Amino acid sequence: MVITGYARRVSASLTPWQVIAPEVVARGDPADIAAHCLAAVDAEFAERTREGDVLVVDGALSGGEGAEAAVLALQAVGVAALICREAAADLVAAAEAYGLPVLSLPPAAAHLAEGSLLRLDLERGRLEGDGVTWPFTPPGPATLARARRAQTLARMRRMVEEEGLAEG
Repeated sequence: MVITGYARRVSASLTPWQVIAPEVVARGDPADIAAHCLAAVDAEFAERTREGDVLVVDGALSGGEGAEAAVLALQAVGVAALICREAAADLVAAAEAYGLPVLSLPPAAAHLAEGSLLRLDLERGRLEGDGVTWPFTPPGPATLARARRAQTLARMRRMVEEEGLAEG
């Protein structure tokens, strides 16, 4: 499975509540959640991000309360994968459960620039971007299956929206 998208870079460590504010989650509106994703650290993040982009965090992704909501917010805005220096185990588990790959690749997180075109081959364990290739241990079959399912659902949602099938 290959994910191709643009790097959307954050040069700081993130908590789940920096990804999405609890009051936005409490409103329960997916469009509102997508529109406010990462607003605490980058006001234009949601406007810049397109389906299939990859969030590059030059820092740590912490877990704890709100980890699941953070994963859902990132998927709502279109993020297809996360690359970071390090990630909390509970955030990684929540992301994997929803089919959002998280890769702890410190050299890539430090190197990749905003807007870099990335090619992430999950099955072969290769990330390519800015003329550099970073190897990683590929995720297991269950994680790959969940990532495939998440990408398929995202494509289906995009088709429904583009074809106007959701309009009553």
